[in-house]
Amino acid sequence: MPRISKFGLIPSSAALLMATAYNPSWKDAAVQQWSDDDAKELLADSPWAKSVHLDKVRDLTPFERRDSGDWEAGIPTGIGMAELGLFADWREIEAFEHAYAVAKLGNVTVRWESAFPVRAAEAKVGENPLPGWTDDYYAIAVHDLRPPFRWNLANQLKGVAYLKLDKKKDLKPARVVVLPKANGLATFVYLFPRSVEITKKDRNLVFVAQIGRLFVSVNFFPEDMRLDGELQL
Repeated sequence: MPRISKFGLIPSSAALLMATAYNPSWKDAAVQQWSDDDAKELLADSPWAKSVHLDKVRDLTPFERRDSGDWEAGIPTGIGMAELGLFADWREIEAFEHAYAVAKLGNVTVRWESAFPVRAAEAKVGENPLPGWTDDYYAIAVHDLRPPFRWNLANQLKGVAYLKLDKKKDLKPARVVVLPKANGLATFVYLFPRSVEITKKDRNLVFVAQIGRLFVSVNFFPEDMRLDGELQL
């Protein structure tokens, strides 16, 4: 049982062990020795792969929906007014609508695809490799989202995405490639030029992208993105 001191609870040795026990097996094995489970774990939750809860940009006005060419995009559900009443402050209604919508969106996987550990893990589990852009670009992919209806979608996605570097100017993608899947979903690959060098001194990298009405923001930490001491981007 935990003991209590003047500073509060003192965890038992078992609790301390559990708190520090997260040490994925792929970290201590050569890539050639990874099991399928090692590879799946790296692709689901690792310094190069994050499960991120989706967010949603604000609802559109009728004029904005008209101009977008999609009358169904960004329509409020009406739940905010139904719950808070006709005379509630519009900002409260908007906040309630947003919270209601976001709660239902779920998570999406974002991977630093150009990193060698990710490509090795994908090969291990038999995932189709993404095209070989790794020499010229840092590639970050958002997996398994339904693509919005847009003309020239890839070019529009390029304009609403960036990689925020530590103490440097934001890096814009040179290209975005949309890879459709048979189930109606798609993988969105953002290609950032390697002419801008990223090192482990860049303590925090923030990838931000908007796909239709959905918004993704995820942090990557170069200090952790190393394998056998080498930075893998």
